[in-house]
Amino acid sequence: MTDQDTIWIVINAEDTQGRANNVNAAGCKTVCDARIDAKADMMYPTLHAQAALRREGDRIVMHQGGARGLGGQLLTGAGWVSSRVRTLTSEYVATHQHLWEVTATWYRHWPASPDHLHGELIIDYKLQRAESPQSSPKAIRPRQGAKFIPLHKNCRAHTQCSAYNEVDAFWHKTISKMT
Repeated sequence: MTDQDTIWIVINAEDTQGRANNVNAAGCKTVCDARIDAKADMMYPTLHAQAALRREGDRIVMHQGGARGLGGQLLTGAGWVSSRVRTLTSEYVATHQHLWEVTATWYRHWPASPDHLHGELIIDYKLQRAESPQSSPKAIRPRQGAKFIPLHKNCRAHTQCSAYNEVDAFWHKTISKMT
């Protein structure tokens, strides 16, 4: 399988609520929007193993979490990974201040200040926001602790891969608007 035969779904959710409700849905949208705007993602150190596998050029689609009935489970943007994952530093925080503030608000174990970093991560993306977010295929079911979900072309081994063609069409449509 080539890199072009895999699309990585990037899960964007908040972790302050512990259950689906209107606050959770608003938080998931805020987090997802901030990441698309910043073209970057800040994450806990526990996600390093998943993030370290992402390479420059990997195709990605941004997935907004939250309950389907409350405006969640949407595909909201598409593009590529544009950098390897790195340890977050105060310099990166300074260049991604809004993303830092959103992350600090919607992640309950996030450091209160950049002076208290302890291995948090950052990864950069080249992204285009979708003109119209699309409902996420039901085959894509984010699991606790999953940050990246692979969809492989012509894969029959994983249920989520049945959504590959639909997500691939979304990816192509969204990046066609990239400036």
